[in-house]
Amino acid sequence: MLLLIALAVCLAAHPAVARDDNGFQPAGGPVELTGVPGIYEWRFLDKVGTTFYDKIELVHIARGPRPAQHPSIAVLYLPGTNMNGEVAVNDPRFSFPVYLATHGVDVWALDYRTHFVPSSVTPIAIREVFKGWTNEAFASDIAAAAGFILNETGSQKIFVAGFSRGVMFAYLFAAMHPDQVAGIIALDGFIPRRPSQPVPEDHTVDDLSGKNLTWEKRQFLMQSVIANPNGPAPIPKYKSAAENLEHVVYDSKDFGGKGGLANPFGGYSSPTVLARVLIAYDRYWPAVQNYENPFTPEIRAKLKQSGIPVIAFSSTNITPDWPVWVVGSAHATGSDDVTLRVLKNWGHLDILCGTQAESQVYAPALAWLRRHQK
Repeated sequence: MLLLIALAVCLAAHPAVARDDNGFQPAGGPVELTGVPGIYEWRFLDKVGTTFYDKIELVHIARGPRPAQHPSIAVLYLPGTNMNGEVAVNDPRFSFPVYLATHGVDVWALDYRTHFVPSSVTPIAIREVFKGWTNEAFASDIAAAAGFILNETGSQKIFVAGFSRGVMFAYLFAAMHPDQVAGIIALDGFIPRRPSQPVPEDHTVDDLSGKNLTWEKRQFLMQSVIANPNGPAPIPKYKSAAENLEHVVYDSKDFGGKGGLANPFGGYSSPTVLARVLIAYDRYWPAVQNYENPFTPEIRAKLKQSGIPVIAFSSTNITPDWPVWVVGSAHATGSDDVTLRVLKNWGHLDILCGTQAESQVYAPALAWLRRHQK
């Protein structure tokens, strides 16, 4: 799941991650985003391992069709668990990368290896592959992506933004490569708190589908809301497909059961937008990452010495301690330049794509980027 709470094991304990020597190669674009005139998308694919699934991709979103050679602000965006760099919602009011691009920011969003695992495969079929998809492997992928962006843009440093688990990756990258990071945008995530735990042999793949809401039923619900939010609900006790989804996100037990995942009943999110975001999720995630904590004392010390400025946004509905964890992590870089925004009554996804995200998250983040650009 999206939660970051359970992670452990020292990075140094793992062998070096094998990588392909060819690096990122053009894989598509420029393609103008539908409904967003002047904003284009490019894709760059990198083969990062030996299996069919060992691939990552950078989705470059910028004013086009010829992006600036030396953009004043370049941002690497790291999605959350089961998420990817695809533009799920073209509307800049509900998409942080698209919003930034419409305001002249050079945005690069990362597709993790999980994006290249079809939902039709079985957990058994990918079990051995997922054992190797540790935090170290993903950290190596992020470092490769950042290096490519620095080279392509001619930048000395980039800003790193993350959502949920992507925030953890942003702090990890900053600790390991502080000279490449101009600042961190933390969207409702934090550094893991629990110590490392043994990885169960029988738990290698996290499946987003559940007993009550299977993958097929989940996707059908999202499709129903997108097609006609006022149409029939898959679960008859609800008046409409939209109401069905509103209860699913508001009542989610994994996020506290009281609007922790999203709070549409408070007016903080739209079911049609949520459906477009949720239907784009990737089904599987490597369970090993939930038992690892890559933040060894040495890594934490390096992060503390980095002095990297941070702007952090926190929801409040998951648990009362959630904002404390977000705020504490924001101060972990040792910088005096820390900006914090705790958004009362907001759920997790409300930070990313909620009805007030443009004014309360995107715009403040953009202003912060402009103040910190060199």
